[in-house]
Amino acid sequence: MTALPPPIDHAARYRQHLQACGYTPKPASAWDARAAQSGWKRRHDDYSDAFLARLDLRGVDSVLDVGCGPGLLSLPIAARVRQVHALDYSPGMLDGLRAAIARDGIDNIQPWQLAWDDDWSAVPRCDVAIASRSLMVPDLAQALAKLDAHARRRACITFATGPRAGVTELAALLGRAWIPMPDHRYPINLLLDMGREPRVDYLPLSPPDRERDAEELLQQVESLFGELTPAEQQSVRAWHAASPDNRLGLAPTRRWAFIWWETAG
Repeated sequence: MTALPPPIDHAARYRQHLQACGYTPKPASAWDARAAQSGWKRRHDDYSDAFLARLDLRGVDSVLDVGCGPGLLSLPIAARVRQVHALDYSPGMLDGLRAAIARDGIDNIQPWQLAWDDDWSAVPRCDVAIASRSLMVPDLAQALAKLDAHARRRACITFATGPRAGVTELAALLGRAWIPMPDHRYPINLLLDMGREPRVDYLPLSPPDRERDAEELLQQVESLFGELTPAEQQSVRAWHAASPDNRLGLAPTRRWAFIWWETAG
């Protein structure tokens, strides 16, 4: 009889994958800069609407929003529940949230400046905990366990199903070796390892932002692949001109998996 293969250590595989693709955690200052960009919220409205349409808040009294940003989800959720606890490690993002709270006279959102690896002991457990596009972290297993422990009833996350549209084509165009970031199979397998039963849905693709010009695209390509030669820069400009539907825009053009599960209570 053939022996079973050893169990897969999904947490270790995730860490190895991050190392292989050269992942570096973004400092809070990177998100501070994005918070100051004009039109930031408008570009995420389609995603927010799709997330909220799948978020079950029936009978829910309190929600924990981890990686809340300027409140794209916390603000509309606060209109439907008694209390929202909104966590982010970016002071700039939380400043945007506090400005919206003051502007709209909201009294049931409590901001917290905390990161995934900080001490959350002062943060109350809530009926539902969410982490929207905020789980690309060095230790995914630890983050999922932390979110699970802070949710009395359910936890909901979104995780990318693959790279943004156009990135693989650009890698081939440049002849660059490129490894995509971990996808949604990792949190699903880690949740199964935790004894949870994850349910999965898929958010529709957001439309690409066609307002980005070639020079802005070059900056984003260099952030992904490093410095470009003059010949490579010209190739990217030509690709931008010929392929408007595949441009890397400011709006997220990757597909997101919506994953939720019942917690231990």
